[in-house]
Parts: sequence; structure tokens; C-alpha cells
Amino acid sequence: MSVFGTAFRQEAARIARTPVDLFVLTLLPLVLLASMAAMMWGGTLEDLPVVVVDHDGGPVAREIARNIAATPSLELVARTPNREEALSMVRSERAVAFLVIPKGVGARPANGAPVEVFYEAVFLSTGSLASTYLRVVTAVTLAEQLPRTLGVGGAAVAQRSLPGLQVTLLGNPTLSLEWYLGMLIGPSVLHLLIAISCIGSLGPLMRDKSFGAFVRETPSPASFLVGRLTLHVLAGVLWCVAWLIWMTAVRGYRAEGSIVVIVLGMLLLFVATAGIALLFMGVTREVGTSLSAAVIVAGSALAYSGATLPLMGGLWIAQHWSEVLPLTHFIMLQMDQLIGVTPAAAVRPITALLLYPLIAGTIGMALILRSGKRA
Repeated sequence: MSVFGTAFRQEAARIARTPVDLFVLTLLPLVLLASMAAMMWGGTLEDLPVVVVDHDGGPVAREIARNIAATPSLELVARTPNREEALSMVRSERAVAFLVIPKGVGARPANGAPVEVFYEAVFLSTGSLASTYLRVVTAVTLAEQLPRTLGVGGAAVAQRSLPGLQVTLLGNPTLSLEWYLGMLIGPSVLHLLIAISCIGSLGPLMRDKSFGAFVRETPSPASFLVGRLTLHVLAGVLWCVAWLIWMTAVRGYRAEGSIVVIVLGMLLLFVATAGIALLFMGVTREVGTSLSAAVIVAGSALAYSGATLPLMGGLWIAQHWSEVLPLTHFIMLQMDQLIGVTPAAAVRPITALLLYPLIAGTIGMALILRSGKRA
């Protein structure tokens, strides 16, 4: 059997008899992914509590309120003429947004006071979605009521052919946080777990904080290291593919682009993870320090990926740190494929992901092999 195959088989046997490592590669991913699936189940936001502040009380205002109450994504929890009462409800988290209907709404839209929407920016997703629904419902209601409120002059408006407007959401037409967050958090959690397991795999090869004895006693130490880490890479890919199957085949979401490209990106992400683990262990020769470094790099990767918090206009160090992280490039590749971008767009993130095993992995491997020569 080749050195690669021997290392792979020995690593599988070592994990099978080591409860902690076996837990990290089997039960822990299952527990974390299952927990995320349970928390994000039915991730499309519905029944967002809103308030209508009605300063008019007329038929148009009542129609706006009725249409808001009939919208499945909104829940009209109060209708009041008092703006302070609506503010109090938002501040006490009984509502996420409120709509202010001015006096004389719909009578003369060009000259009247505007309809205003206020939402709580602390709850960015819910408040923003609620304000969007409020604006859409109000605009549609006013458009329907315009000929009636303008009287005879409105007949000409009603007969006029107005241009249509169609908005199509790409990649996530249901506005599901389950689909969006699930495809971000799942790979990022597995990225961290595989970084930890790779470091844990390399730790037993050291003696007195040196790989010297391992290098001298192993016929082909580079092939042995690759074979040892391959098991962890495959474990990460299998769990990530299982999560993708859960989100698509089970939960019913759809990737508009190439699934093959996404799976290729997963493979490259975990190969990059193994390369970074090699670098950390080659530089520090300490499991504890390497684990801390892995938590800093992989644990913070999602926050600096630009997928959850915008980096444009931020500090230059945050923008450059984002480019250093492999998860950033994987998310770029994955999100492009989720919305159906041509596979050719994956060339750049794939190239970036290949640099981690080629640069970080090669440097880490060289440092480990060099310790044998020094000894």
C-alpha cells in the first residue's frame, strides 16, 4: 500500500479509537447543523407587527389599513391617530414599523403631505422588510383609489395606459432567511470544525514540539501528511454536501446555477482549510496556539466575508483581511451560483482558493519537513 493510503487508513483507525476526534467529525457537525435547521425552519418572515397612525380617518386611509391587515407578511397590531403611541410600541418591541397616513391622503397626491414609514433599524432585516411591504401596499392602494378621489378628472387617469412594473427576486424569491443564512452559516461552521480537526490530526505527530522524529521515521512524510489530512477534507465536503441536499432536496430551495461548481468550491474550501492548518502547525509547533489561530481565522470568517455586514467604505484593514480569508472567496462562488451566474464567474474565486494549499500549505509542509533536517 502507498504511503498516502497507509496514512489515510491509520488516520481513520486513530479517529475511530479517539472519542474526542470522532465526536468532532461525526456527532458535533450533526448536532450543529441540526440545531441550525431547527432554528431557521420556515425562515420566510411573516406576520411582522406594524402600526398604522391614521391622521385622516377617511375611506382611502381605511382601505390602506384593510390592505395592510390582509397582507400575509404583515400583522396590523394597532391603528391609532397618535404617533407617540406608535413610537412607544416600536420601542417596546411590540411592532417593528409604523405607517403615518397624513390628513387628506389621496385627495391631491401631488400637493398633499407624504405617507411616511418608520421602522426600527436595530432589527435591520425585519424592519426593512416590514417597511418595504408597507410602501408597496400603500402605493398599490393609492393607485387603485386615485380615479375615485380625483372625481371626474380621474376618469382620464383611469383610461390612460400606464406602464407595468415587475420586480423579480433572484436566488431567493421567497425572501427566506433560512435559505440565505443557511447557505452562509453551514459552510462557515464546518470550515471551523475541519480546521480544528486538521490541527488535532497533526498534533500527535509531534514530540517535544518538533516534527523531527516523525520526518526521520517516515519514508515519505509529505505524502503521509497529505493522506492524513485527506480524511478530514472529505469529511468536511460530505457534511457540506449533506447540508446542501437538506436545503435543496428536503427544504425545497433551488440553486439557479451549477451545483457541480458549488461542490467543487466546497472541496477547495476544505483543501484550503487543511493548508492553513499545516501552516499554523509548521509555524507554531503548538496545538493550543494553532487552535487559537484557527478560531481567529475561521471563527471570524463569516463576519468579514462581506455577506452579512458590508465592507465597502469600511476600514482598509477589514477589507484586506476579508480578502485573506478563504471563506470569503467560497461564499462569493456559492452565492453567484445560487442566483444563476455563469460558471465562468467562478474562475476568480476558484483561483483564489487554490492559492491557500499552494502557498500556505506549501510553506507549512516545508517548515515541517525542515524540522527533520534540523534535528
